[in-house]
Amino acid sequence: MNKAWRLPIRLVTTIVLVGIGILVMNLPALLRRQRLPALGLSAATTFTDSANVPVGTPTPDSAAVASALGRVVDPEIGISIVDLGLVNSLQIDSAGTVKATIILTIPECPYAQHLGAQAAKEVISVPGVRRVRVRLDPTLPWDPSHLGPKARELYRKRFGGGLPRLRGLARLSSGENRACTQSLAKPWLYPQQ
Repeated sequence: MNKAWRLPIRLVTTIVLVGIGILVMNLPALLRRQRLPALGLSAATTFTDSANVPVGTPTPDSAAVASALGRVVDPEIGISIVDLGLVNSLQIDSAGTVKATIILTIPECPYAQHLGAQAAKEVISVPGVRRVRVRLDPTLPWDPSHLGPKARELYRKRFGGGLPRLRGLARLSSGENRACTQSLAKPWLYPQQ
């Protein structure tokens, strides 16, 4: 046999044998049609809670709810979810129902369940909150431009330099990323002092 054909034949043989090995290793799971558990959240997860609030109790204001969410600290990073910019939306209706959507720094966040449960626990403790619905959505993107003022300073101390800019986001006239501006423009997150 020609020497020029030895290398391609060995390469194809190796690839076929590796493929057969992978198939044999996964054959029991394929036959039982079992799926391996996901590391993080694969879809949005919702945490709910309710409280008995006396009739006539005023509905909570957004500052009190934002303060409660600020007590929820990401155990891995050590910064509150408000300062990290993880609170994507916050709605409070006249019946005392609070709905919050929280994004994750990464979809595979090992503390996602903890963050959702803690957020619901903190919000329900606010006077006037009758029901709380905290939705964790791993499909919404997060990047360092969502960081609040405290977290930006800590980020700079830990990682040095400025915050990275994202490619593909529309720039505003001020030069900031649109995602950053939308996050910081939420008045309930950063009240004027």
